[in-house]
Amino acid sequence: MIDVLFSGYSYLHEDGLLYDTELGRTGFESYQMLYTHTPALFWVEDSLKQYPARSVVIFTPGHRKYYSSLPGEPYKNDWIRFDTDEEFIESFPITNVPFSPSDPDFVHNLFKLVAWESNAKKETDDPVMLNLFKVLFEKLSDNNADLIMRPYHHELMTLRRDMMLHPEFAWNVDNMASRISLGRTRFQNLYKETFGVSPVDDVINARIGLACDRLKYTSRSVAEVADLCGYKSTEHFCRQFSKITGMTPGRFRREGKIR
Repeated sequence: MIDVLFSGYSYLHEDGLLYDTELGRTGFESYQMLYTHTPALFWVEDSLKQYPARSVVIFTPGHRKYYSSLPGEPYKNDWIRFDTDEEFIESFPITNVPFSPSDPDFVHNLFKLVAWESNAKKETDDPVMLNLFKVLFEKLSDNNADLIMRPYHHELMTLRRDMMLHPEFAWNVDNMASRISLGRTRFQNLYKETFGVSPVDDVINARIGLACDRLKYTSRSVAEVADLCGYKSTEHFCRQFSKITGMTPGRFRREGKIR
């Protein structure tokens, strides 16, 4: 049985958000899943920790649910609050701690499908909903079982988390490889095997993602956004931005496109 109580996707809190069941927010006795589009703070193991955008967390019933935007920043996420007695959910190995799925776009689309299906107001034993949850949890399980078995898993995850949080830093293959004591070639191969993308492309994608947020939610100039995202040359930034998004930064801002 799966009973979806509330769900939604791509909801933007322009002025930020603080959600804490200890402050009276609902949902303490239910499961709650989140997919974050923006960096966020989570209460994990008795302390407040920052996690990058495109993270997933599965809160269990009876566990404190605390998450918030970064100070002064907007916050956007997908969410599903639900009750269940399904064993594949109750036995999921990673709960109450955010993690980064290896295919975040796929996971985001599954959240959307769950929201659409739940809005149809079907029975709690809706087979379509059950199948959607099975696909979602199998995807997350497969991703994490595969990642955890890889060598240097913890070191690579920590490195990528730091890079996603601060893509504007001067990341390059040499300093990333030396951070976990690997040679260039070995590091690049392991990184791509683990995350499905090269470390250089991952940095570029993270920088362009940060640039999209700055262009949408601030009035800073294109040159200022380029600098904030780690680019020394505005022209180089504009070329990479256009290559990835298909439009110039100025056009992106004017049309208000959501990446």
